[in-house]
Amino acid sequence: MVRGLRVIFSPASESSYAGAAPDAGTHGTVSVGRTEHGPRTYLDGPGGGLVFVEWDSDGRVSAVTLRDLKLEPDPER
Repeated sequence: MVRGLRVIFSPASESSYAGAAPDAGTHGTVSVGRTEHGPRTYLDGPGGGLVFVEWDSDGRVSAVTLRDLKLEPDPER
């Protein structure tokens, strides 16, 4: 996953994150999280793994599954 890529949170299920993720439709930017292997934008795993996103709504970074993210449309198109 490319750092700086703009995404929209579109969860398949609201209960998957137990309050650790933003509201559906929140925009964010793929960011970097600290892992035992150093800074990464994602963690491998089932369902595409987890992607670190900094949310526009509160500036927090959280890890969400790739399948719950959509690309933000290019505003220049």
